[in-house]
Amino acid sequence: MYELSYDPEGDILEVVFDENLQQAEQTAFEFRDGVVLYTTAVTMQPVQLTLVSYRELEQFPVIHFDGWDTLSKSDKALLAPMLKSPAISAFLRIDPETGTGHIASPNMLEALPLAA
Repeated sequence: MYELSYDPEGDILEVVFDENLQQAEQTAFEFRDGVVLYTTAVTMQPVQLTLVSYRELEQFPVIHFDGWDTLSKSDKALLAPMLKSPAISAFLRIDPETGTGHIASPNMLEALPLAA
């Protein structure tokens, strides 16, 4: 299960995948400015996904994740299966071949009580 937190002033959506992993040493992968996936440094488990300018991002049918292009081949190989996992793909879709994708659930905030 995951926890959602939305800051309307900053337009920041944070998805915490496992609260128990928050204290673990983490590595941050920035897929583009304001789109960051945090994983545990050792086991590469997803900890948190941060989406800055969420409402703006959800408007685009296709987003180029230019940070994906700068990742090493080994990082891409580790991250590609994680991006396809149900936890992450519920929020973010990135094609590992092209580095393009989109927000998986546009208008998700309207369904949340905290978005009111």
